Formats: sequence, structure tokens, C-alpha cells
Amino acid sequence: MNENEATQLWATLGAEGKSPTELSRASQVLPSYTVGIDPWIDRLSGRYLKNLCREAAHFKLILAPYGGGKTHFLLSLGGRALSEKFAVSYVPCSEGVGLDNSLAVYKEVVKNLQLPDRRRGVRVLLEEVVRSKREEIRRLGVPEVEVAFRRWMYTIRRGDFPENAFGRVMKAALEAADSGDDSPIGEAALRWLQGDPDTLTKTELQELRLARVPAASRKQFGRDLLLSAVKFLPHAGVHGLVLLMDEVETLFQARGKALLRILAAMRVILDMPTGVPGGLPLFGVFSATPDVLEEFRRYPALEQRMAVRGATFGEGNDLATQLPLEEVQSQETFLAEIGEKLIEVGAIATGHSFDNELQKSNAQLLAHVASERSLDVDARRVFIKTWVGLLDFQRVEGEREFDFNELAGRYSGSFHSFIETESESYEP
Repeated sequence: MNENEATQLWATLGAEGKSPTELSRASQVLPSYTVGIDPWIDRLSGRYLKNLCREAAHFKLILAPYGGGKTHFLLSLGGRALSEKFAVSYVPCSEGVGLDNSLAVYKEVVKNLQLPDRRRGVRVLLEEVVRSKREEIRRLGVPEVEVAFRRWMYTIRRGDFPENAFGRVMKAALEAADSGDDSPIGEAALRWLQGDPDTLTKTELQELRLARVPAASRKQFGRDLLLSAVKFLPHAGVHGLVLLMDEVETLFQARGKALLRILAAMRVILDMPTGVPGGLPLFGVFSATPDVLEEFRRYPALEQRMAVRGATFGEGNDLATQLPLEEVQSQETFLAEIGEKLIEVGAIATGHSFDNELQKSNAQLLAHVASERSLDVDARRVFIKTWVGLLDFQRVEGEREFDFNELAGRYSGSFHSFIETESESYEP
């Protein structure tokens, strides 16, 4: 991590207690203060990214209290997935993405779709598919590359995708990407693939042999688009898609029939890959607070799919559906180790050479303070915000050893500031 990255990260952690959520940036800076979760990421990578999810869809549910490291875990997994040649899409549900609106979900997934070269979006995907396929044809020693490429595009047009029109539209979009010509028909195909079918004119629909999507068919249309896109992804030279859906608990603020629709939609997402011929290379990972398990009980079909049988993931069962982050290690040890790693980040960001032993002692005591507090939110974000502020304070005022009472007061102040900030963000 260079000085600029460290400076930006330091400012974000000091203000919010959490890292950036843009995947490219996050995957560069998260390793600098990640502790404890690497063995779990290794297990998921070995079992799913290197094996199972290259041919079939699998799902996991990350559980932790609010502010308990769920996003950090998801983005760390996303960074590993990119290095394992998977495409990754990180979708925070808190930004208005409802699971019961499958077309909106699809639109967010492809908008945030990121390839291993760190670029993202459907236009980038098209360019990469053209490049990757031509390179593959040349590598195979085919004498007439152009003829072979055109034949391949014809197979895409005729491909067996869940959405019948997907192959036809994809071929038109690929032809435009290959020629580099922003033709009207190519741009129309691109918008359709981006999840904006309503933007196509009557003429564009006729040229692509498409019809308007009726309101009653939009949910199924969105699901089929997503399944088709995932099935197509390996043509971009990746093994499949890692879909990271964060803060799912925000969806369960609905009540009554609205809540049941969300629960049913989540069950549909878990089940929909099973009917795709040849399987679907997908690893879907949701994150939520533990109280969502209570909501699952309202919909037994979903509860059964997400239940853990036998041993837990923390006990070594890689196939367990739920991953409770509280099982990674004890809270106090976890926080102390984060604090120690942040000393080095602070040195890079501020240019100040901290007394490592003195600050380790301070970090351990602050971790003890945090672990003793019983708060409505997890201690992790509050601890990080407090600790970064404390190190920055010492950089100016001089380093010293803090006692329990002073650290408890500073921690409490950060907590109340944190609560006020988070409460304001949820005001209507």
C-alpha cells in the first residue's frame, strides 16, 4: 500500500470506522488491517472458487452484528475472487435494491460487475469477451481467425440461454464492440443488456426482434437475464460470478405481505440456478445481522435452505450455509490485532514513526475496553474509529500510555458520535 492509499484509508477509518466499499480500491487496502478471517477466506476459495462454483451455484450467509465486519469480509472475499479469475459484483441492498424486484437486482449486478483487470460494467465485459475469444482462437492455431470468430458469434446467437432473446441481443452488442462503431443498434443492444429494456424505441425493438416486457413478466424477465448473463460470463475468460449482496437485513424492515414477498424472492434466488442446463458458475454470498434468522422462520421454505445441519463453519464444516463471524476468534483478541496492524498503516499515512511497543499496549487496553462494553452495535467500527483518532492525536501531541478510564471515556465518545451519525443516515 502506497502513501496516497494509506492517507485516504486513514481518513476514512478515522471518520467512519470502515473501509471504502468500491471493490477495486477496497481490495488494495483491506489486507493492510485484515485479521482473523484469512483462514475462512482460504477455505471458501479452496472449496468453492477453485472447485464447486466453477460448475454449479452455491450460496452462503455471512452473519455479524451491525458494524461487525460483514462488509469487510465480503470485500476481502471479492478481492480473492478477482485473483482467482472470477468476475465479482458487490451490491449493497441498503441503496434501495429490493430482492423482490429482480430486474432492478439484475441492473445493479451488471452495473457493478467487475472483471479481474479491475474494470467494470457491461461495455467492459463486451470488450473483454471480444479480446478473450480472439486470443483463444489464435492460441488454438486456427488459420482464419475472422471466420472462426464470426462462427462463434453465431453459436452465441443460437445459444440456449434462460432468456430467449439474450443470445440474439448479445451478438448484436458484440458486433458493435468488435467493430468499435457506436451504431444505434449496438447501443440499443447494450442498453437492453444493462437492464434498461424500456429505453429502446419501437424501431430498435423491431431491429433486434424484441417485444416490450409486460408488467406481469418483469420479475421472470429479470431472473432470466441474470441467469443468462452468469451463464455467458466464462466467454470473458473468467470462471464465473461471485455475487456479494450486503446488508440484506435492511430489506426486512418491511412487514406483513411485503415482508413475505421479500422472503419468497430470496428463496427464488437460491433456487433459480437449479433449472439451468449445464449448471451455473455462481457463488452467491449474502450478509446480514443475526436477527434475520428470526425473519426466516416466517417462511419455512427459506429457513430450511439456509439452516445449518451438523457442524458449523467455525467447527470446520465448509458446506455449512451460515458463517457467523463471531466464531472467527474472541472479540478482544480480534480488536487488539486490528489495532496492532493499524499502527503500521498510520505510520505510512502520517509519516510518523510510532513507538510500536507502547502503541501495542494501548491497542490491547482499548480492545479490552471495547470488549467489556455491551452496546447496540458491534465494537469493531467504534474501536477502529477511536483507535485511529487516538493515534492521530498522539502524532501531534506526543505519544504516551493511556489508562483504562481515559480510554473508556474516549471510546464512549466515539460510540455516541457513531450512533448519531448512523441515526441521521436513516432519517426519511
